[in-house]
Formats: sequence, C-alpha cells, structure tokens
Amino acid sequence: MNYELSIIISVTDKDTDERKIIESIESAIAQGKESMEIILAADSVSESVIKLLSEYSQNHDEKIKVLYTSERRGRGGAFNLGLRNCTSEWISFMNAGDTISPLFAEKLLKDVADADVVACANDSDTNETDAAIFKEAESLDEDEKQAILIVNPGKAESKIYRRTIFEENGLWFPENLLFEKLGIGRLALACAKNFKYVDECLYFFDKTKENTSEEDLFERLDVMTYFIEECYKREILEEFPEEVEAAFIDDMYMKTLFTYIAVTPPNKRKKSFLEMLQNAILDCFPEFETNPYYYEKYDDDIKDLVSLHIEAPGKFLKTVKNFDSVEFE
Repeated sequence: MNYELSIIISVTDKDTDERKIIESIESAIAQGKESMEIILAADSVSESVIKLLSEYSQNHDEKIKVLYTSERRGRGGAFNLGLRNCTSEWISFMNAGDTISPLFAEKLLKDVADADVVACANDSDTNETDAAIFKEAESLDEDEKQAILIVNPGKAESKIYRRTIFEENGLWFPENLLFEKLGIGRLALACAKNFKYVDECLYFFDKTKENTSEEDLFERLDVMTYFIEECYKREILEEFPEEVEAAFIDDMYMKTLFTYIAVTPPNKRKKSFLEMLQNAILDCFPEFETNPYYYEKYDDDIKDLVSLHIEAPGKFLKTVKNFDSVEFE
C-alpha cells in the first residue's frame, strides 16, 4: 500500500518507561488520516519493550510496522532504518516519549501542494522565537528562506518532510551519536525549496528526559563536525558561508561552552576541555566573532566572555568559577 505519511518513532535502550512509549504510539494511532503508517524503529531495546512493540504490530498490522536494528546504532540508526523501509510521500520523526496532537497529520497535510517541508508549533522553550522566524520565512524568496532556516531550523521533530528531500539528496542521520538531529534538520531545510508553517501547537516533547551531561557534550562536537562535512560536500558551505558558520557557532560552540558551565560543578571544570573547545571552533572558523549573525544574536556580556575564552581559557575558567550557569539565549 502507498501511504501519504509515515510517522517514524525511534525507540532505543534509553527509552525504558513503557508507559511513555505507549503514549507516543497511541498519539500516532489517534491520527485521523487513513493513508498513514507508523514505523516503530527499535535499537537495542529490552525484551519487555520488544514484546510491547510486537503486540502493537499484531493488533494494528494494517498500520504499524516494527523494525529492529541488527546492532546498536543509536537513535540516528533507528531513524535511518525507518527511512530505508518507507515509501510514503511524506515522513516525520518522533522520539519515544514525545506525543503529537490527534490533528498533527491532518493539519500538516492540509495544503502541501507547493511544500517540501511543513512545520508546526511545539511546546519547547524556543518555540516562540522559532514561530516568529518561520512566519517570516514563508514570505521570503528561496535563497533568503534557505539562509534563515539554516541559521534557525527549529525542532526537526515538529515537521513533516517530503521523502524525496532525503532520498534525492542522500541525507542520513549520524549514527551512534547523541544530538543526531542537530545537523540533519538544517541539511533537510537547505535542500528544500518550499517551506510552510502551521501556527498551532501539535507536537509535545517529553520533558522528563534526562538533561545533557558533561560526557554528552563531546558528541555534540562530533555531530556538528558531521554537519560541516556534509555542508562542504554538498556546496552548502560555499553558497551560505555565514549561515553555516552561524549554525556551527551556535550549536557546536556556544551551547557546548555554556552547557559545560551549567552541568559541571565549578571544582570539576577543566582547562583542558575549554582548550579543546577553543581549538575546535578556531580550526573551523578562526574569525567567527565577526560573523553578523553571531554579532547580532548575543549581548555584549556574553561576547566578552567568549572573547576571554578564545584569548585565554584559563582566565575564562577563573572568571566563571562562581557561575552556576550563564543565560545566553
């Protein structure tokens, strides 16, 4: 059967609350669209979760497909498995634990004749800012639209994408890495010609998930390095140099630097980590402080801290020793 929409729900070994998994699946089942399938893509899950997913597949065999990775590949690998096994015109990506409105599919598929990506509002902390940018993007020409969305892609989950965006451009999620959607969301938008936005909250994130740990931050560096490499290969870096640089500054450098301050106790912060981060940004973009998006986005106090970090990580460490965190967004 040819489906109009495939909702790919990734389930990994980190998703241990079966009640949350059930809520995700049930919210997808509640969609009013008949020509829709649900792909439960599982990676390294427990026997009890396998049993749960199998029961859903048996009870909804016309709508639910369950797939298992052959080896540990992370959430990105689960999404890739789902991508390889769907033939629908449109796809969306859900994390186990998140939920969608019963009107998610209906609202986003309502007027898609000229669209490649359709986004909706969500309940994240950044949604208000994202909504303003998305509304502006709809009225821009193609190049301006791609530029603003590379810098401000919003959440990859609260969108539907034409499958051909991934298929024709060879887009795949990085595997065995956290933050797997950081780069792929931007790459998909950079490859899309037409973008639409539904100003209604239809996607809801699981707010009980664990916060980022210090160890996780290394994977943020890896996934954004993947993003830069993909932009270089696809000549996106050449076409949108300031925008790609701004994305790297924000997601790789700024969020890593200030999340490190937030999650690491003052007596455990290491100069070596700060030097590693300093080298990472300077190796890619040695003049990043002149980027116009960076200059406009951050206030002078934050930019002064960044300049101090780049100039002398040790002095930066002493300056922030009494900071629990730094508000920078």
